[in-house]
Order: sequence, then structure tokens, then C-alpha cells
Amino acid sequence: MAYQILLVDDVLLNRKVVTVALSGLPDVAFLEAADGVNALKVIHSETINLIILDLIMPGEVAGFDVLREIKASVLYKHIPIIVYSAVSDTASIKQALELGAYDYLIKPLKPQELQTILPEKVKDALQLPSKKDEQQLAGRESYGQAARGPDQLVIGVVTEEEVATIKYLTDRKAELKLKLKRLIDMDKEELYCTLYDMIIQEMGEVSTACEQWWDEKYDKYQWANIVGDEIELDYDNGQVLVKNMMKESKKHPEDDRQEPNAKI
Repeated sequence: MAYQILLVDDVLLNRKVVTVALSGLPDVAFLEAADGVNALKVIHSETINLIILDLIMPGEVAGFDVLREIKASVLYKHIPIIVYSAVSDTASIKQALELGAYDYLIKPLKPQELQTILPEKVKDALQLPSKKDEQQLAGRESYGQAARGPDQLVIGVVTEEEVATIKYLTDRKAELKLKLKRLIDMDKEELYCTLYDMIIQEMGEVSTACEQWWDEKYDKYQWANIVGDEIELDYDNGQVLVKNMMKESKKHPEDDRQEPNAKI
């Protein structure tokens, strides 16, 4: 089946550029119109599967008129219309989509976008399978033929990524079931020891990180020179608190007047 795409644009070069960009699509033929009047004539006389429509064209029938008339027609409103126009204001884009445009692309597209985005939009509008879909379909068919047995039916397929995920989860589930079984089979003393080892291992990693943090701060702020019972961290405001700042034993009572309180 050949799909007929109508290109409606008053600039010949624009029509040719779009034709070249879509030339790789299978079973596609192109019809052209340089204004709204001729576009409607082609639509009434040919079987059109998709329209790529410019909005700004000479003559009495502009792009919006073509879009409005097609979407108001019982016979032609099913035809998907991709607006490809230099008009880029939000109001025009909203109006076109509200009138029934399938999609709206702002020209000019970059060469790479013309080769990728535009063909994908057309494929979606025509509901054509992409190369990736075709590859997945071929892979699924061969996968289903190899996987099923003589008394089995293929009722569904998954992608390679899904297969890898399912395999990982299945293996992980088996691993956890084995660990659970070992825990269940343990006597109370062995179970306590195993759980204790697990907790100590986790705590050890946390303790090591905490010690490294404190060591760095000791070096930076010279907390090691502060004499006190303990140093604490207030987690709410990030303040470091030092209790019992003053030395317990002093040679002379007047030291209290000579030595200022330690501060951080």
C-alpha cells in the first residue's frame, strides 16, 4: 500500500527539502500544492493519507483556512495534518492544535532534525513501524520460535532490556531466598551471631566515615588542643559543643582571670 503525502507550501525549495527528508520512508508518494486553493482541489480529487501544511501562503485561502475546512469535513477530518511553518508564536500554535492539527513543527528545522524528527513525526501520524520496532519484532519472532516447546504457545514477548532485568530480579530473589533459608535453619545463638556480624559490618563503615570527618575537623579547628570531657555535634544547627571547658586543676586561682575561655 502506498501512502500519499500532500506537501502544501508556496516555496518550491521547502517542498523539495521535505521530499528529500522523507524519501527514505517505505511506500510513500508525494503530491504538492503551492497555495490553499490547489491544496483543497488535490484533497478532493486524491486519496491523501497525510498533509504537511504551511500556514503563510498567498491567495485567499491561507493555511489556517485549509486546516479549518479539512477538520470540519466529515469526509476528510481523519487525515492527519502536520503544520510546518515559520509562525512560532504561542497563540498560533495553540490555535492550530485546537483546530485539530496532529503536530506543529517550527521551520526551519536543522538538517539533522529534518532527517530524524520529521520522519518520526510522519511515521507516527501514518502509524508506520520504525526501524527499532521492526528489529524488535524480528527479534521477538525468532526469540519466540527458539524458546517455545512443542506443546507451548507464544502469548507475549519482551525486549532485551526487560529480559536482563527479569533475569537479575529472578537471580536476586533466589539469592535472598537462600539467605533466608540459612537464617531459618540456624539455631538461636548462630542467628544472633550472624545478625551481629552484619550490624557490626554496617556500623564499621559508618564509624570509619565519622572518624575521618572528625579527624579533618580536628586538624582544621585544632579541637585537640581544647581540654574538655567531650566534644559533641548539634545536628540541628551544626554547632560543635564542648563541655567542661576549663581545666579542673590549676596551679593558681588567678589563672581564671588570666586564661580566657576557649572558643571555636
